[in-house]
Amino acid sequence: MRATIPSSSRGGVFTSLEQMIGNTPCVKLHRFATDHAANVFLKLEHFNPGGSVKDRTALGMIRRAEEEGALGPGMRLVESSSGNTAIGLAMLGAERGYSVCAICDRHLPAAKKARLFAFGADILFLPQTPAGIDTVQLRIAVATWLADAVPNSISLGQYSNSANPQIHYETTGPEIWEAFDGQIDVLVAAVGTCGTISGVGRFLKERKPSVQAVGVEPEGSIIFGGENRPYVIQGGGLSFIPSILDRSVVDRGLKVADAESVAAVHGLARAEGLLVGGTGGLVVEALARLAPEFGPGRNLIGIIPDAGERYLDTLYDEQWLNHHHFRERLPPRGSVDGELAEGATAIGCSLNHIPDDPGPSIAELCQRVGASPSVVANLAENRL
Repeated sequence: MRATIPSSSRGGVFTSLEQMIGNTPCVKLHRFATDHAANVFLKLEHFNPGGSVKDRTALGMIRRAEEEGALGPGMRLVESSSGNTAIGLAMLGAERGYSVCAICDRHLPAAKKARLFAFGADILFLPQTPAGIDTVQLRIAVATWLADAVPNSISLGQYSNSANPQIHYETTGPEIWEAFDGQIDVLVAAVGTCGTISGVGRFLKERKPSVQAVGVEPEGSIIFGGENRPYVIQGGGLSFIPSILDRSVVDRGLKVADAESVAAVHGLARAEGLLVGGTGGLVVEALARLAPEFGPGRNLIGIIPDAGERYLDTLYDEQWLNHHHFRERLPPRGSVDGELAEGATAIGCSLNHIPDDPGPSIAELCQRVGASPSVVANLAENRL
């Protein structure tokens, strides 16, 4: 069994961004490697050029619209998005000559906003809504109205567009099948539009019906039932069931609390050196529950939609974590009360936080650590 996509599939010279989408790598996790747990692998979709699994969705929908004659040169794409699909559309739109207007709520992470700005996309922000409230149906209505009202515009509708699961049937599913030579026991995917699990699940089950497809959503989402209530994990879950969900290929739905997802992303970062987004946390937590259940020799593959860099102002920000009372759920830092902290204090530096006081002068610090006098002179010369 090959555990990863061959490295050569990521190399070479490309003539378009479209050619760079897909063939993302798989990596084995070692924190799950116990005598009583299954093998756990992550398929890392942030290796796509736009940084997420939604590059595939954007490409599939654009291709379909072009083939059907609904999308042509100079047109505008209007799409409801929590960020990633809009980024994929804006990236491809920049190359193909389409302008993009993303319909977003005001809780859009700063990194996603910056990417859309860089690609030249417009962002239509909804009026202020409470954090954790699902605004997708409202955003879809706004996108539909705007596409009708503004000439030369269309909305691709990722929640109802069959091109969404189809691109995963054509690309993501075959990549996983090839990478593991068909030796796949469980597929785990976060669900939002449900395009990924519907497309990949259908491909895998057509070839190996025993494959278990597990969808994961935040507690408060109702795709697999339950009570609709607020949740803060972005990109996963909905207050309605999207029409493109192929329930026949989903064997089980799991729910993960916000705090569990946040703890999972931080645990993964510290244990494996991988920084993933909140939907990745849903997947990792689900894999942690399932690995002991399926046992040794079984292969569990989780699809990670994007990287953690897009959520530095939320999932990885100390103030945000404290505000939502997630901080206490995180793995402790081993150095805070140890010798490293003592050493930092002894020379007048601070560890893991920036205090209100300026600390000792640079000259004092240089003296305490035995730095050459030329260091102080160079700092003064450069006004640092």
